[in-house]
Amino acid sequence: MTVTPVGAVRVDLTPHRNSAAFLAAGEPPDDGFDGFGRAFPAEQLGAHALHLGLPNGCGHGAPDNVACEGQAIDLDEPLRAAGLRVVGAGSGGTVSEILTLEHDGATTPVRVRLSDFLSRRPAFDDTCFAHSPFLYDVGARPEPGAEPRLWQTEIPLDPPVRCARVTLPVNPDMHIVGLWLLPAGPERTERP
Repeated sequence: MTVTPVGAVRVDLTPHRNSAAFLAAGEPPDDGFDGFGRAFPAEQLGAHALHLGLPNGCGHGAPDNVACEGQAIDLDEPLRAAGLRVVGAGSGGTVSEILTLEHDGATTPVRVRLSDFLSRRPAFDDTCFAHSPFLYDVGARPEPGAEPRLWQTEIPLDPPVRCARVTLPVNPDMHIVGLWLLPAGPERTERP
């Protein structure tokens, strides 16, 4: 796992989580990553769950990720961002979508690309954040050989942009589990 840069600001996804993609052993299946109950084993997340800000009891049916449906996420306070870090995965294939950073009416589109949760190798420049040696398949049965992964990608913003709101794309096959803004240093002003 790549360590999140010091000073990164985690965007609170809690009120927007609308999908349960992780499953604890012995629990009845929910929609899973793909809507058919295929889920990432929650017990394989370990310390990643805390890092991602997942709810207590992850894997017991509470929504734990955002299946993107155009959610608008207001930041606690605006910031000047030099980059964006996303952890998640696609379902039903890789995903490449535009999310939007907004501030005072100005919008900045940012393309986010994530590999499929069952891809063994990245399809883009994303890297593996977490993986499991098995998948919970339909009926909550462990399926060895299928190795689900969460992917991470970092997108630089040059020049940095001001952001007070993040609007997600409309594609429920894009699952976002963690989202951070990487603050830019102080703006330089020219002296006469």
